[in-house]
Amino acid sequence: MDGAKIKFEKGVLDFIVEKAMEFKLGARGLRSICEAIMMDMMFDTPSDVGVKEINVTLRYAKDKLKKSTLNKLKVA
Repeated sequence: MDGAKIKFEKGVLDFIVEKAMEFKLGARGLRSICEAIMMDMMFDTPSDVGVKEINVTLRYAKDKLKKSTLNKLKVA
């Protein structure tokens, strides 16, 4: 992913913020949501292939978050 641009489809960032608000999370929680969505992409995209752009769709974000353990988060 070195040097690749990441583009978020319209609505993805709103979805991430809505989830952070739903779970009543601050900046660290927001970061955790982003990591849950992006983790597979970060490791599966080889940097030596020359990928120039990565697009994150709303469907992809929802699917990755649904499969993560973040749905079990609770406010401390």
